[in-house]
Amino acid sequence: MSALDQIMMEDIARNCPQQFLAFHQCMSKPPSEADCVLEQKNLSSCIKTSVPVFQRIQGLCAGKLQAYEACLRMNASNQGACEGDLKSLRDCASGAVAK
Repeated sequence: MSALDQIMMEDIARNCPQQFLAFHQCMSKPPSEADCVLEQKNLSSCIKTSVPVFQRIQGLCAGKLQAYEACLRMNASNQGACEGDLKSLRDCASGAVAK
């Protein structure tokens, strides 16, 4: 796990503990029982509103995030095509958390 991933996970667990635990518990179930859409939606909502590191990244790297999301939409069958956009986003995010 990279330093960026570690920082994000710690901030998510600290600021969204209930949603983080519910999603983790759901994902631990056998695949036939692991329809975790609600838990994922709740965790995502909490991250967007309550996780300072994510908010900082979203603010400072909005253009790179949008470019990566657009690439994923256009290349749904070939996500490898978006590796450059992902690297650019991760580099920006690493800089954002270092500030």
